[in-house]
Amino acid sequence: MRQLVRDKLIFNGVVFALVFCLAVRPVSNAADPETSSSHSTRSLAEDLFQYAGQLSRDMHDRPPEQRSWGDYRRALDAYGQVIRLNTDNYFSAESLARRAELLREMADATGDSALYQQAIETFRSVIAEHPHSAFVGDALISIAQIYEENLRDLDGAANAYRELTVHFPDSILGREARAVLARFEAELGGRPVDVVVAPGVGVDNPAMIGPPQLINVRSFSGPDYARVVLDLSDQSQFTTRRAANRVSFQLASSSVARSLYGRRFIVGDSSLLRRISVSQNAATGVQIDIDLRTAFDCSAFRLAEPERIIIDLHAGVAARATAPDESRVPTTARTLEGPFRPGKLTAADRNPLMSLPEIPDPIVPLANARPATNDSGPAAALAKALGVKVDAKAAEAPIHRIVIDPGHGGHDTGTISAGGMREKDLVLDVARRLRGYIKHSYPSVEVILTRDSDRFVALEERTAIANSRRADLFISIHANASQSRVASGVETYFVSPDRVPAEDLQTAARENATLASEKAGERRQPLVASVTTMGNRVAESRELARYIQSGLVRGIGAQSPRTAANRGVKHAPFVVLLGATMPSVLAEVSFLSNPKDEALLQTGEFRERVAASLYTGLNAYLKKNRSADSKPR
Repeated sequence: MRQLVRDKLIFNGVVFALVFCLAVRPVSNAADPETSSSHSTRSLAEDLFQYAGQLSRDMHDRPPEQRSWGDYRRALDAYGQVIRLNTDNYFSAESLARRAELLREMADATGDSALYQQAIETFRSVIAEHPHSAFVGDALISIAQIYEENLRDLDGAANAYRELTVHFPDSILGREARAVLARFEAELGGRPVDVVVAPGVGVDNPAMIGPPQLINVRSFSGPDYARVVLDLSDQSQFTTRRAANRVSFQLASSSVARSLYGRRFIVGDSSLLRRISVSQNAATGVQIDIDLRTAFDCSAFRLAEPERIIIDLHAGVAARATAPDESRVPTTARTLEGPFRPGKLTAADRNPLMSLPEIPDPIVPLANARPATNDSGPAAALAKALGVKVDAKAAEAPIHRIVIDPGHGGHDTGTISAGGMREKDLVLDVARRLRGYIKHSYPSVEVILTRDSDRFVALEERTAIANSRRADLFISIHANASQSRVASGVETYFVSPDRVPAEDLQTAARENATLASEKAGERRQPLVASVTTMGNRVAESRELARYIQSGLVRGIGAQSPRTAANRGVKHAPFVVLLGATMPSVLAEVSFLSNPKDEALLQTGEFRERVAASLYTGLNAYLKKNRSADSKPR
């Protein structure tokens, strides 16, 4: 705490000195007394804005686990100085928008609904104080997204989308907003309030000392699967009670945060979920009732830092047999995915297989290529060099659906190399290339990416995407890092209930990490409960991991044996794999912390080899397991 106060005082001193120096400079050189004051204010605001931007850039140049609350607060305070000095200027509007985005990043990293509310309030300030600025559209989109995707607040999301239709009635924003409102129509049609909380029970600050609080409820659902996440301010003991198509969770000695008062949760028309409600009882604590449309199986486990309870719900066997397979419908881009500006469509939006700006080489658009009928062309040549056979028999794939998960995204950059390559960009590039190889050889297989752009997706949601879409395989792609610059090699992980070595726990903690603690040298690591849920298929995941690892060692090793050093098949509690109901693995395809590996990864040719090596292992697994997986679903 003393360190935090000391850092705050130092930062305020720096800002004061900067303000003083910049304020007196223009006065001494002013030629026109009538304009010197406005010129001084304008110059000071612009310089402070540049200073705040540099603080933000410096922070984002580091991976998330190396960013602290203090880093975010310093950037937030610097933008606040601009706003206080410059209420009518462009810099004030953009400073408000950037403050809101920083608050949203902090909320994404922690799942803290109070931070989401602060972000919404700041976006609201953009709209109220600068109604004609270019930032209004993005602010309204962000508010709608937070309510819909993060807080699952039906009324809040609907109101934000209605505002979009008013502000942009004839633009694509207005049309998209009206489409979302049409989707909400059934849930908005007079349903009762899903949260019943006695006034005065909750408190405004969930971080204050006191009993654990339920601060948010999130859900991700399909026709025969749902995942509900209970976000808590602190660890809370819970008990479960089932009755017919309802499961109830009681949180002992807990309370409900004020931000949940009156909340109606979005569950979706075709969802397994029918209704989620929360109530507060002075004697028993908090109760969360989850109503489902059919008989179900249920499992739950706890994750820490931030504290949350993960609830996985699966429709019963009979219900699954009769449920419509809506997961077979190809996914489309998320509605109003931001940042979005009316009338502006980038080349990457038109063709997601184009080169990422951070990676100079173009991406070979294998996914758009026609299935090969002979051994010609550059893709076939590379496949032949790696031992990947592209033939007609491969098209008879028994696997119907594969989900590929490019790690990180959005503000979560993942590892950042010394040369500035970001893990999130590398793995998205590799995932797109891998998708191309699969579609090239198995055109009947549906390949889904958990993200196909630079956006943040919560770890719990990635698993839920695979489960709700009834995926047959799940592959998460990451790049490794080490304190040692000479560490190199590849390794593949799966989830197992066995004891995990300390080194592998550290790898999992890095990939699961959110924000660094205020205490020097101490990191906020999501302490995963030692649990393998009812869905995890350990033996099949281990076998898939062995094939993927073999493909990486063999394929990458053909060009760089050091980069492909075999670090083995391992198991560790990666949050993104917990609860997956299909064979699932996480592949660490290289070490971005190794300068020689990074130099190779800067080339499109080597990234193509990484993707083809992943496919080599996957293809071998598919061929061996074809008969087992060809049974009717």
